[in-house]
Amino acid sequence: MPKNKPEKKAASTKPQVANQLIIAQVFCLLYLLVSFVPLFNAMDYDAPEWLYISLLNVASLVFLYKHKDFFQVFALQKKAKIYMSLLIGFFAIGCLSMITAINVSESLVHLARFVNIIVGFYCLYIFIRKDPKAFFHFICKASIVIVAYYSWKAITYFLGNSSAPRTYEFMLAFQHGFSNVNIYTAYIVIQVPLLIYGFLYFKKIWKYVAGLAIVMAMLALLFAGSRTALLSLIVLLFITIVSLVYGVVRHKVAFKKEVALLFVAPILIGILVLNVNRVDRNAMNTISNVLQTKNADFYDGQNTIIRNISNAKDVMPTDTSIKIPVRESSGRLSLWNLAFNTFKENPVLGVGYGNFKAIAKKEHYLGYTNSEGSFANPRRAHSDFLEKLAETGLVGFLFYVSLFAMPFIWFLGLLKRETAFEKQFLYITVFSVAVAYTLDALLNFPLERAPIHLYFMIAVVFILAFARKQTADETVSGRKKWHLAVFGIFVFFSFASIASNYVVLQSYQLQRTMRTDLMGKTLFGDDKLRNNYESIKQQWVSYPQLSYVGTVNDVYLANYAIKSKKYEEALALLNNAKNYTKDAYLVKAFKSEIYLNVYDNLDSVKYYSENIFDGYPAFKTNYNILKRVYRAKNDTVNLFRVMNRYTKYNYRDVGEWVSKANMIYDLTKDSDRMLKVLDTGLAFNSYSKKLISAKQEVLGKLKFKSYLSNDEVKAKHQVAYDFFVKGQYEQARTVFEEILKTNPVDYLSIQNIGIIDLIQKNYEASILNLTKVINANAFGDGKAEYSRGYCHEQLGQLEKAKEDYRKSRAKEYPQAMTLPEAKYKE
Repeated sequence: MPKNKPEKKAASTKPQVANQLIIAQVFCLLYLLVSFVPLFNAMDYDAPEWLYISLLNVASLVFLYKHKDFFQVFALQKKAKIYMSLLIGFFAIGCLSMITAINVSESLVHLARFVNIIVGFYCLYIFIRKDPKAFFHFICKASIVIVAYYSWKAITYFLGNSSAPRTYEFMLAFQHGFSNVNIYTAYIVIQVPLLIYGFLYFKKIWKYVAGLAIVMAMLALLFAGSRTALLSLIVLLFITIVSLVYGVVRHKVAFKKEVALLFVAPILIGILVLNVNRVDRNAMNTISNVLQTKNADFYDGQNTIIRNISNAKDVMPTDTSIKIPVRESSGRLSLWNLAFNTFKENPVLGVGYGNFKAIAKKEHYLGYTNSEGSFANPRRAHSDFLEKLAETGLVGFLFYVSLFAMPFIWFLGLLKRETAFEKQFLYITVFSVAVAYTLDALLNFPLERAPIHLYFMIAVVFILAFARKQTADETVSGRKKWHLAVFGIFVFFSFASIASNYVVLQSYQLQRTMRTDLMGKTLFGDDKLRNNYESIKQQWVSYPQLSYVGTVNDVYLANYAIKSKKYEEALALLNNAKNYTKDAYLVKAFKSEIYLNVYDNLDSVKYYSENIFDGYPAFKTNYNILKRVYRAKNDTVNLFRVMNRYTKYNYRDVGEWVSKANMIYDLTKDSDRMLKVLDTGLAFNSYSKKLISAKQEVLGKLKFKSYLSNDEVKAKHQVAYDFFVKGQYEQARTVFEEILKTNPVDYLSIQNIGIIDLIQKNYEASILNLTKVINANAFGDGKAEYSRGYCHEQLGQLEKAKEDYRKSRAKEYPQAMTLPEAKYKE
């Protein structure tokens, strides 16, 4: 029987991939993984991310030079040369703009990052052009995995807490792994076109995984509720569906099911999102609830009114007419106007690349509101286009716009040249990535964010790679030495960017350390810090001069000097830093605090605080300083002036409306005027539970006599005091409560009731009353703080007790000053 001959193995039809290309794909993957770079205890992710890119650029350059013949690193097509020239041209204008820069160190920080963009673009182009379609499929698959990972964070958070109402506080607690939710959503949406391409053209498992990733991405984007990203998603879906309909009609492609799915899926996902995290358990959320999230105080008040709890409907003002200024919630319109006005003042070279954070912003602050009155320096114009116009002038702006316009022109050429729909759709996919980035650049600042800008770079690279006509226009001209010199310049600037990015990371890390250390501490109190002035000076990094949000870094150092009671050194630091930004409001605020708390120089305090208040009326810390000054001077005219101006410009600060109403009643005993203030606050802050409760309390007490005269109050206090010294505490309590029925902000009565509760060992009740007194800053003797500290101590809350004892000691309350160290030291 003849033996069977062994069958010959068929030769593989799959082309072999060169090792260099495999390594090039690894480098591309490493670029894509920039979003996974840890925070490294920095203030913002951008510092470690740009350092990572600069290190990766150097590694890529070394690899490319080692394989320069394989990759033809010195051969560039005409279009690539044009685009590289535009990048270098914009960089050159940015360098020239330092002539007019407000803060040169800030220009250097951002120019070093732009070097990363130039070198990164060059490396990615050299890698990808060798086999653009293979790299495109590889990057699509990487994006599918990346988007699925990040979308899962949103899905687990929102569905895992599905019964929690969608409040501002709830949204703030979402841990997405980026500096803010807008960056998170922009990063996801810019990759959606790549997912759609994979869903349409990949086979087997990758097709289904891509489809699942699309659904997850839509869920994440709708849960997060970022308006710019949702606008981008709508535009991308429109481009995709129109393109596919064209393909079905004109080219007879079999994508009818996919078109239907991409049309129906967002609607079904939207319905799901509206029914999760309801703010009203009896009704699904509205689109406004998703896109314009409000705080818990608003929704609590709204539910109180809807259900008419305690006749709450009667509390709402009916005759108060107010006009709320029309403004976009993030203040974009104000910032855009500010950027354009800055350009008009500096049309040639602008104010310096990266210097928007240092410009004067009075016109923006006069329209800025903040529910907490916290200091906020907008570091970006919320439009890269307008920001670069302001920073680099008209010529720089034209270079920047050309970085978008030229790829668009080349994309149109690609569409015109190609007839096969699959390739046309591939080009449309790449173009859609660029569209998503452009929309974000119009409304935000993705140029600063490495993970997002990377995808724009990749999109442009693919347009250039697909547009090249093989190697016909890629010639190596000139001398070899010249090529080596240019390559050497790339390497030199890359190392310079590494140095800059590393020092910026160190600065951000130190800022984090100092901010964590100082947070919650009383600047002029006995609170101990983990670091002292000398140790911070040894760690000090003077580059850049501005913090990650654009405030002056030396303010942190001055804080440590203050805690070390080196007040003259603190003033010297602040004086030296006053020219680092145009406004220097925070610098002036700390000088004001020193003059108030150390030198008791009310005229200097008034000078600096009024200067700040004129340009930034919504800065509450400064506003409180002014109130203290005018109360100390018994200047009720100016006291009412600053209160009225603060609530006019920062009408969202609900707590201040209540404080203002109480203070007006305290000074005038006019309950009608007090109610008018609360009504105005409610008109500006509809459904605020805090304001509703405050007004209900006042109305309840006004059922009795409107108010007692000062003489009547004094007489009743004497009666209560007589009961108190005899140990007849309940009789004393009754008298104090009678006073409060007509004079609800008689803090002496509130404090005495708290003391009675303390004596009777009702510590929790005592804490509630004493806290009212402390929050109102009613007395400066420290008795309330000492008494509350004692209550905390009796309840075993030792850390809270120590904190109150320290505050009481800061006010030199006699009993607190005799405490043993163990009672108040950390």
